[in-house]
Amino acid sequence: MKCFVFNPEHDIALSANSEFWTAPHAGRQLRSDLGWLPAVWGEDGDVILVDDADSVLSSLKKSGIIYNKGIRIVDIHQKKEVLAAGRDVDEVCVWGWDKSIVSSLVRSGIPRELMPSDEDLAFIRCVSDRATSSLLLEDIKIEMPELRGESRKVISLEELESTVEEWGRTVLKSPWSSSGRGVRYVVSGSLHQHLPWAGKVLRTQGHLMVEKMLEKVMDFGMEFSVGKDGSVGYEGLSLFKTVGGAYEGSVLATEEEKMEILTAYVSETLLKAVRTFICCWMRKWLQGRYFGFFGVDMMVVKDSESGLALDPCVEINLRRTMGHVALALSPKERGRQEIMKITYEGTNYHFRKFHNCELLY
Repeated sequence: MKCFVFNPEHDIALSANSEFWTAPHAGRQLRSDLGWLPAVWGEDGDVILVDDADSVLSSLKKSGIIYNKGIRIVDIHQKKEVLAAGRDVDEVCVWGWDKSIVSSLVRSGIPRELMPSDEDLAFIRCVSDRATSSLLLEDIKIEMPELRGESRKVISLEELESTVEEWGRTVLKSPWSSSGRGVRYVVSGSLHQHLPWAGKVLRTQGHLMVEKMLEKVMDFGMEFSVGKDGSVGYEGLSLFKTVGGAYEGSVLATEEEKMEILTAYVSETLLKAVRTFICCWMRKWLQGRYFGFFGVDMMVVKDSESGLALDPCVEINLRRTMGHVALALSPKERGRQEIMKITYEGTNYHFRKFHNCELLY
């Protein structure tokens, strides 16, 4: 039996790197409102731990999602119920692993031995650093020089200033941060506005990532899974939209339909080559120390030489992603395209599905 937890505050928790840490309000609200998301892939007898079982079950029913009614939703604060559910648990599956979620689950009564060791948690945090994404980008471009994207790790304000002077329009990113956070855009000599923030990131996180700003045509990603034997498998394409780095929504469609949309911009041959490279690269990098899911965000960009090009690694997310949710909800038959969106209305987050895909692009 599996025990699931949706902890969307994970990326910020990696930055805090503390067992006793309180997520910001937005993260707590998202976790509370959409704690039912693991019901999309849960099976009979599985348990989902949430902050408020009654509220989450009500939200799940309102979502219109078809889910397995054999899944149990348990309030994580009701220790007796968690202990009772935990007796039969043989695997814990969270959105993303960090010190905070491990500490929270142990306090709730879930056995510590079912979770990654302290050493593995440190490894997961290291791979989740955006500097790892930069290494993947560098290596894949050696193999496929037609790819685009420039990323550099800097450890001082002097290095930052020289990189911005060299590249011009740039994107600054903290090593660990959640969607839309920890990102600054430097245009038209605006670096001075971001220096206080950059200095704080350098002091607290040790380094800063700088990317050359490219003209984006569309966002997309590739989703993967990692087996307990260390194998890396490709799960599917994720076509999504971000605004200012924040997630807006995803296309729900067959893999064939998504490939047709994407190959209007990038060749299928190149996409398959990138997919194969990532599987091999991540298998060597992870070395059997992580199993679960990850995604790699990418972009189609405008290019002065070829018209359009592919940036194959904007970011590695060593966790489940909304792309994995979209894959689980995508139709099996052509002609039934939808989009899913996470909206904030009033004081709560809501999961929505729409039949008009033009609402996304």
